[in-house]
Amino acid sequence: MFEKFFNRNKTLIAFLTENLGLQKNCTLSRLIFYLQKFEKSDIKIKKISPRWVEEFQFFLLYSTNLSKGSASLYSSALRKQLHLAVRDGIILKSPADSVRNIPMPESQKSPLSLHDLKKLSKIKISGTLGSEVKKAFLFSCCTGLRISDLRGLRWSMIFENGENTFWLRKIQKKTGHIVTIPLNENAVKILIALNPDFFAGPSSNSPRAFEESCEAIFPLLASTKTNTNQYLKKWGEQANIPHVSWHTARHTFATLALENGAELRTVSELLGHTDIATTLRYAKATDLLKRKAVDTLRGIVE
Repeated sequence: MFEKFFNRNKTLIAFLTENLGLQKNCTLSRLIFYLQKFEKSDIKIKKISPRWVEEFQFFLLYSTNLSKGSASLYSSALRKQLHLAVRDGIILKSPADSVRNIPMPESQKSPLSLHDLKKLSKIKISGTLGSEVKKAFLFSCCTGLRISDLRGLRWSMIFENGENTFWLRKIQKKTGHIVTIPLNENAVKILIALNPDFFAGPSSNSPRAFEESCEAIFPLLASTKTNTNQYLKKWGEQANIPHVSWHTARHTFATLALENGAELRTVSELLGHTDIATTLRYAKATDLLKRKAVDTLRGIVE
């Protein structure tokens, strides 16, 4: 009874901090940061009203240096936490449900070309974490994994499927769906650089010997609370490539796969999408896809 009473009287900051302790989440960490700057943040969850949500959204938009996209991201993160409060029985209904969310502006970010990737691969990111961020980003370009999935990667998720053919099998953090991804030679090179012993021959440490390993593939990325997009932004600026972010890697994987003839359904499964309509957001026609499409119409005029 006391625990139930305590939960219903929990403050928003306490609830978010508690959830942050259960899982590493940079977005949630930054949401707490901005809430602490909001003058009305010291509030019990049960006291939050739709008006309070509107005022916090206004604060994000006009009292911080956040872009509209970032403000929308943190507003959405707050909504997710309020729905978790409903799940936990702290409130009966989310006060954000009756408030229009900050609309996410249409992304101006473009996928990277193979030329861009080669250029980036030749440029170092300073620091131990920076070096790992670079490897993880390129690995995402080869696999389409989200940043949340990269943080959760373990060596036990890599398996050998046939001679010198390696695959990755994991449960996606966002959707809970199992995805199985074949690893191309670029992805394998990244893994070998991180752990040469893992790919040693059968006479020593074969991949099968690591089946129970819970060690993270990208341990620094998994443990840091730093906003690692700042590394990617500076890295892109060095290569004169704008708008490099973790989502750029996922977008790049999808676009390059489609440009090289992969079917939309296959790309959708590799990305772990539950609805192919979601994949269509990555399938905006590039110049190469347009050229391939019109070049199929041959022999019409003699």
